[in-house]
Amino acid sequence: MFSCTSQARYWRPQQMHDIIRLVWFDLKHELRPPVWIIMEWITFTIQLGIYGALISQLVTGISNYQQFYAIGFIVMMTFGIGSHTGRHFVEHAHEGRLPYLLSLPISRSKLFLSMALQGGIELALMISVPLAITLALIGNFTFLSVVGAIVTLFVLGFGVAGLMLGLSFIAFKSADIYTAITVGLSSIIIRFSTVLYPLMFLPPSYAPVALLSPLTYGADLVRLLLGFDPSILLDPIYAVAVLTALAVSTLGLGMLLLQRLVEGVKSA
Repeated sequence: MFSCTSQARYWRPQQMHDIIRLVWFDLKHELRPPVWIIMEWITFTIQLGIYGALISQLVTGISNYQQFYAIGFIVMMTFGIGSHTGRHFVEHAHEGRLPYLLSLPISRSKLFLSMALQGGIELALMISVPLAITLALIGNFTFLSVVGAIVTLFVLGFGVAGLMLGLSFIAFKSADIYTAITVGLSSIIIRFSTVLYPLMFLPPSYAPVALLSPLTYGADLVRLLLGFDPSILLDPIYAVAVLTALAVSTLGLGMLLLQRLVEGVKSA
């Protein structure tokens, strides 16, 4: 007979093993071959090399707009993969896979954690090359500033994923309404933010709306960590507070809904 301590030691590696198996079960289909990731890298390179270089010749008031634009594009990619994680959950429900996952002898918290980890791995793969190109373009950075920027992007990505997971429960009533809401919300969150322009450049009628977008805080904090002029960026204390609150609240809400409301869901 195992003691409580030895059972705990066995249980924890087994838990992690179950989560890794769930993550790999989904991820392996998306990485064979990883065409979508390579296409994202190519899109970033073209956007930065052509559009970013051209538009930087026209923008005044920012010393190097191409670098500013590169970080904004990475933030948009982070938002995209976070949204994808939420939509993936809905697709599983309507394809009949979610009921299967719920029938497995695993806790709902582990299922939720596997979704979050899969989103984190996809985010790491997607932004690895764009971030390396951006850092090479910027040149002047430190190890801690890079670590801080990566942590900021992951917190933002988890926050967006939690937001989309929370909204995904609308899809159990109507997938069309869910799609309309997420597409509309995504457009508003990206357009009314500082991913492409500093807050001080926005018209007075747009600036208050931009302060409601989480991308504003993520983009400005990453830029601050990578050495951009603080005078054109938001206060980093507010940025850290907003991003932390977003990630904790939306992921907590998503886990609560998964545990209490998704039971009995049926595929469409």
